[in-house]
Amino acid sequence: MENNKKIFDLNQFEKIEDIIFIDEPILTHYKRNDKHFLLYLVDTLSNSDKYLMLEVEKDSIYQYLTKNLSLRNLILQNKNIGFFIEQDFEGNILNLDITQANLIDNNYLPLEDSFLEYQPSENSYYFEFIRDYESKFYLTKLRQEAFYVKFAPNNLKYSDTIGLNELATDLLSNLSKSFKNFLKADFFVAFKALKSDTSKLQKIFKRILPDLDLRMVDLKYGSFEVGLAVDKVMKNAIEDKEIKNWALGVGYKYKDIVLDEDYDEETVNFILDEYEEEDRKKIFDPIFKITQNPNYSLQIRDSKSVKYSTIRVKNKSVIERIIPPAKFVAKLEDKKDYEIVQFTTLVDKNNISQTVKLENTLFNSTDNTDVLLTNKEFEKYGYDVKFEISVPLNIRAEKDTIYLTAQYDDLEFKVTYHSDKIAEGMEKITSNIFEYILNKSS
Repeated sequence: MENNKKIFDLNQFEKIEDIIFIDEPILTHYKRNDKHFLLYLVDTLSNSDKYLMLEVEKDSIYQYLTKNLSLRNLILQNKNIGFFIEQDFEGNILNLDITQANLIDNNYLPLEDSFLEYQPSENSYYFEFIRDYESKFYLTKLRQEAFYVKFAPNNLKYSDTIGLNELATDLLSNLSKSFKNFLKADFFVAFKALKSDTSKLQKIFKRILPDLDLRMVDLKYGSFEVGLAVDKVMKNAIEDKEIKNWALGVGYKYKDIVLDEDYDEETVNFILDEYEEEDRKKIFDPIFKITQNPNYSLQIRDSKSVKYSTIRVKNKSVIERIIPPAKFVAKLEDKKDYEIVQFTTLVDKNNISQTVKLENTLFNSTDNTDVLLTNKEFEKYGYDVKFEISVPLNIRAEKDTIYLTAQYDDLEFKVTYHSDKIAEGMEKITSNIFEYILNKSS
């Protein structure tokens, strides 16, 4: 190709490959001094062709090649200076004008749906380009967008190090548990109005959950530090546009709300307005177990270039606002005999009411009660637990239905019975927990 070098010398650029070729090159990739350029044919005149040439980032090329960015948006979102080049059919450059993305005539822009229909072969430059980008450059970009969490020991006995069991049991597991519970709670808050069918929401959430996880992109030993980022490529598997947009932001939303450094009044009020009490307990209890542990401090920073801030909840009343303390009844001890009694009123169709005493249950006179299942309760139903056990059990009465929910070993056990079958419900949930204990030990 001959060039008018006084205007522009295209020979100074290394041609990589024609990305789009239809009878002639439509979109061609060039490089110069490790910078990437795209030459795009925008118009054909009687004696010449007009091209748009743009310097583009590697990330944009990758997004375009993997069908995550249209050619139109690649051009419009470009922040670099561009060039309009007029070239005759002999390859001579006749004219050159400087332009910017926002000044390009709409007639020169591709269609809205200008996604690449392209699958590179193993011999193509782009086969290695995509693989290399995903293994190196994308990780670098993720690190640039990552926020950092640090677990620092307060006890200097072991210098600045944390034990493996402490890390796995007390710290990372609680952080992971909190994040997973936040994902589910926030998903239902975001989409319950759009999709009223709860079972459908459950199926959607279960399907997309693997794509929602934060990626661990950086590590540092000693005071254990981990960089966490949202992997945008993983989110491309989510087809629904609204759900995809939510997925792209929910990781950083978790950082801003749950890993808030001081839990100020505005943050706390948002938490109370946004999430139900049961969800708040699942989200925040694991985090407060870390922040309130005197052996460690939990620290956060928005990027690698800024200093850490320690997440502190100085006023315990803030914790109690977010997670109201459960009111447990006394455990049944050998020294004393307790009778927990509930009186309830039954009304028949003829409006004749009758007060009934429910005996031999663990209810008290409220509609929502928290109790403890101990070894004595398991023995009552013929189950011999070989170790000391104490299982929190919530009993909720609603009309003529009793809901029993127990938490054990980070699992939730639920049974539902008619209010006149409380004993059966108690026996069933105790049986379910005991069966789990047996299976776990086998």
